[in-house]
Amino acid sequence: MTDTIKSAMNLLKFLHWLGALMLVCGLGIYMLTQWSLEISGMLLVSSLIGLGLVLMSPYPVVLFIQWAKRQDELTKD
Repeated sequence: MTDTIKSAMNLLKFLHWLGALMLVCGLGIYMLTQWSLEISGMLLVSSLIGLGLVLMSPYPVVLFIQWAKRQDELTKD
């Protein structure tokens, strides 16, 4: 059971960092190039930023749930 939880946490951590990288790349393309003025550039920038934020979102929630479970176990002892 704990192995599956650890592997799921590692996957979520990887997806979190992948999402952060996508967000930074999207913002970099938006701020530093003129490519975002074209339709294909707008699509790329919005996709990178949007998917980056979606990939980043589950990891902090899982961290909070784990923290809450640890607090519950500590109060039961």
